[in-house]
Amino acid sequence: MSAPGPLAGVRVLDFTRFMQGPYATRIFADLGAEVIKVERPGGEWDRRLRVSPSGFAGFFHGLNRGKKSMAVDITTPEGRDGVLRVAAEVDIVIENFRPGVMDRLGLGYDHVRAVNPRVIFAAASGYGPHGPRAPEPMFDMVAQAITGISDFNRSPSGEPRLATRGLADTAGGMFLAMAVLAALYSRERTGEGQRVDASLVGAGIGIHMAEITIALEEGRVNRLGGGRVTSTSGAFEAGDGRWLVIAATDQKLWGGLSRALGLEHLSEDERFSKSRIRERNRDVLEPLIEEAFRARGRDEWIEILQRNDVPVAAVDSFLDLPGNPDVRANGYLVEQVDRFHGPIQIVGTPFHLEGTPARVGETTPELGEHTADQLSRVGIAPDELERLIAAGIVQVWHPDAEREGQDT
Repeated sequence: MSAPGPLAGVRVLDFTRFMQGPYATRIFADLGAEVIKVERPGGEWDRRLRVSPSGFAGFFHGLNRGKKSMAVDITTPEGRDGVLRVAAEVDIVIENFRPGVMDRLGLGYDHVRAVNPRVIFAAASGYGPHGPRAPEPMFDMVAQAITGISDFNRSPSGEPRLATRGLADTAGGMFLAMAVLAALYSRERTGEGQRVDASLVGAGIGIHMAEITIALEEGRVNRLGGGRVTSTSGAFEAGDGRWLVIAATDQKLWGGLSRALGLEHLSEDERFSKSRIRERNRDVLEPLIEEAFRARGRDEWIEILQRNDVPVAAVDSFLDLPGNPDVRANGYLVEQVDRFHGPIQIVGTPFHLEGTPARVGETTPELGEHTADQLSRVGIAPDELERLIAAGIVQVWHPDAEREGQDT
């Protein structure tokens, strides 16, 4: 029998949607917490987002596996009161509405704290809890623009670019999870709950702390320059048209790189003797390295570079990950049998805890699958539950019912 997760016994009431908040709560589910996702009857848009032709909702599954689902209309007094009763018995409440929305619904921090003084009330926000633009909506790509990420990743022609899809969202989710875990630890020592916030803007800035510090001190942005961090670190095209990335960042690695490429004489050249000097002569050095790489295919270069202790990897795609033995060995990608779609490959957990390992949730909840269980747990009688269902205030899923969220 496997050990319980480190958050076993912790209960989370999850009002989040899209990516930032659900990513944080999915981390808690993987760590063993009971995460109860609250959706409106009819389901959140996330269930219909990027559904494959086979009907598999990979976006929703990746962010909500291992959770439970309550479908309740929290804009109604009865729906709000039912959910507030559940909130009285959880450890954490997490939401990512605009600031003030939960207060207007009667489910804000003060409302929940009144029935649950030890609660940790967390918000996944856009700009953060303070400042003139705090009430505004926010999305990942906007956060990448505000925080300088799009500027930092400009193309060689000067076009601003996203670093990747969902960068600020996932970083924001990780920072939110970190903040909530810190609040949980604090509560263990003090007995006090608290309000927690982590924002997309704060995350975008936080993950670039070194680059921003350097830029502010030097008064200029040291952009990547088309996929190269330095003249000896970045992406290079091999002779067979395939790409690899090397990281010869220090003097020792520069020696290994020059040997591997058959350019040992460059190590003795004063123009390339030290890293700072090499960068001043980058326009001379880079073409020499590019020309050398054209002499062999990518896989042959990888073997040669590895023998010379130069950090190197092929530029793979997501589709290459299943064949990577290290990815498999560490559980970063795992296979499961979905109850509706059969065998699937999903992302595992990106860290390891030896004594209390994380576990990847085996199922993604159907809309309202756990509504009855959760409301019954807090004392709502069966006849009252039936009345709420008939009134459309709550929704309950049955195994023989038509599945939700498969239309695009």
